[in-house]
Amino acid sequence: MQYGFVLDQTACIGCHACTVACKAENDVVLGSFRTWVKWVEHGEFPTIQKSAAVLRCNHCADAPCIEICPTIALYKRADGIVDLDRDRCIGCASCIQACPYDAIHLDDRTGTAAKCHFCAHRVEVGLAPACVAVCPEQAIKVIDLDDSSVRTELGQLGATTRKPERGTRPQTYYLGADPLALDPLAVDGTRTLSHSEVPDPLPAPGTAEARAVYDIPRQRPWGNRITAYMVTKALASGSLVAAALSPWFPMIDGRLLGWLSFVLVVVTTVLLIADLHKPSRFFYVLIKPNTRSWLVRGGWILTAHTLVSLAYGLGIMGPAWTFPVILLAVMTSVYTAFLFRQARGRELWCEDRFLPWVLAAQTFASAAVCGWFFGLRGTLIVTPMAAYALLVIVSLLTAPPTPQARAAHRLMKSHWTSWSGVATAIVALFVPPLVLIAFSFLDWVMVDAGQKVPLS
Repeated sequence: MQYGFVLDQTACIGCHACTVACKAENDVVLGSFRTWVKWVEHGEFPTIQKSAAVLRCNHCADAPCIEICPTIALYKRADGIVDLDRDRCIGCASCIQACPYDAIHLDDRTGTAAKCHFCAHRVEVGLAPACVAVCPEQAIKVIDLDDSSVRTELGQLGATTRKPERGTRPQTYYLGADPLALDPLAVDGTRTLSHSEVPDPLPAPGTAEARAVYDIPRQRPWGNRITAYMVTKALASGSLVAAALSPWFPMIDGRLLGWLSFVLVVVTTVLLIADLHKPSRFFYVLIKPNTRSWLVRGGWILTAHTLVSLAYGLGIMGPAWTFPVILLAVMTSVYTAFLFRQARGRELWCEDRFLPWVLAAQTFASAAVCGWFFGLRGTLIVTPMAAYALLVIVSLLTAPPTPQARAAHRLMKSHWTSWSGVATAIVALFVPPLVLIAFSFLDWVMVDAGQKVPLS
């Protein structure tokens, strides 16, 4: 048995019974939803068409939330249901960023993630999920996707899925759904209303092909702490590179830079723990790890970085270690690019071909700043600064490959921090410490813009 859903939008009347039943059955926190109805309208008076779409978790065969979850709190059951073990969840919100369907939210009461789990407690005793049981038009059906005849019938009926191009192999199918209701980029977000946030007065009609006239609020779980963590991590990496090169530059104090790197990587770790909604469980990353998650791999890298920088501070690292230490320092910065690549819901991040190179350039620009403070000048300082400035300019001028990524990219370019960051990076060619401000501007706008484009 491989459970899946069929949502027949030709039968759905948009009554929200499924939403209410889900919230009541699963004690869903106020303002959050595991299943919801989105209403859109398009056309011009008097030929306006209004349609609904029931949205929820797709119980993907290749679920990106499972891959990124650092503690195996999210997992796929033998019956195909993607379930969540709240006792293992650390509240990192990475699953929210990985889900292309807006199907996961943070429960403020528990500090853990929450999502549709197919009412597994009901299914296990032979009952239908609550949404199926209450639907007055029987528009929601449970199917067995192990049954080849079911898949054949779905094909014959022209069933569709949401965002199949993301490679998640969603197991929730739609019959007769309005494509504009399933495409978040087709809807003008300026006209989105919801039961909990109703603009007054109503905004003017937008310019997109469709208008959302009933929708729900969205969470943007990653904010300033993530930006700060990226900046402190770049500085920790750069100071470790400078410490590793100190045997060849007598004016550079390798021990002082080792201690600086140690302090910065500790600050980075504290910022990461502080950003968790269950910070008391941070050690689960080490004792209950999902080794596929770059959050876990990043934890290993940060641990190694901490030990190596401490060794430099104590003066027990020699020149023979220079190359592997530089490699470790670069990985400290660059692993975030691999983490963002696992965040498949945020296409600005996961489709960014330049991000690993930009983060690596941050490491060497930070190392140049450290060298500048010790009196180094010339090409050793200017070259890494110029490389960073060039990379961020190219990344801002190069459109990413997917529509959602391009939409976020336009938002990023239109924000004043993008070009202020570029200008600061250029001025840093002459005043190197200013590059740290460029890091802050450019990292912040990337994190912010990546979460602004709607996923559902």
